[in-house]
Amino acid sequence: MKKVIVIFGMMGTGKTTLAMALGEALGWPVVHSDAVRKTLAGLAPTTPTPTEFGKGIYDEDFSRRTYEEMRRQAASLLAGGQSVILDGSYKRAAERDLVKQMALENDAAAIFLYCACPLEVVRERLGIRAQDPESISDGRLEILEAQAQDFDPVDFTLPDFWGMNTNKEMAVVVEKVKYLLQQRA
Repeated sequence: MKKVIVIFGMMGTGKTTLAMALGEALGWPVVHSDAVRKTLAGLAPTTPTPTEFGKGIYDEDFSRRTYEEMRRQAASLLAGGQSVILDGSYKRAAERDLVKQMALENDAAAIFLYCACPLEVVRERLGIRAQDPESISDGRLEILEAQAQDFDPVDFTLPDFWGMNTNKEMAVVVEKVKYLLQQRA
C-alpha cells in the first residue's frame, strides 16, 4: 500500500534531516514545506525571510496555501503510484486531518512521525542553522517559544501517530522508522 509519511514537530527537532535520510533510505520523494513556501512566494529556497512569528509568508493564510500545495504535490505522486514524505511543522491538527483525508482519497496510508528532542539540542541546532547559508528554514531561537505556544496538541492515542526521539544518530532513527513501517505493513 502507498504511504504518506508526515514528519512534523517544532523547529530544530530534526524534521528535515530525518525526512532527507528516510527519503534516501526508502527511495521516496520528499516535499519540504520551507521550499514549497518560498517557491510560492517567488523566492529561492535558501533566501532568508526572518519575519516576526506568524507574519509575512508565515501567516495563517500563506501557511494554508503552503500546506495545500504540499497536499496537491503528494496527491500527484500518489496518483503516479509513489509513496511520499511530507516535511513541515504541521502545527495545526486541522492540517494533519487534511493530509489523512487526502491519503484516503488516494488509497494510501497516512503515518505521522512527531519529532522531539531536548530543548538544549534544539537551541544548539538552531544556532548552527543560523550560520548555514544553504539552510532553507527560517526557524530561529527567538521565535521558538511562540511556536511552542501556538502548536496544537498531538494525540498519540490516534493510530499511526508515532513519537520520534531525534536526539539519536539519524541512522538509528531511520532504522526504527523502517522497522515500524514493516510492522505496520
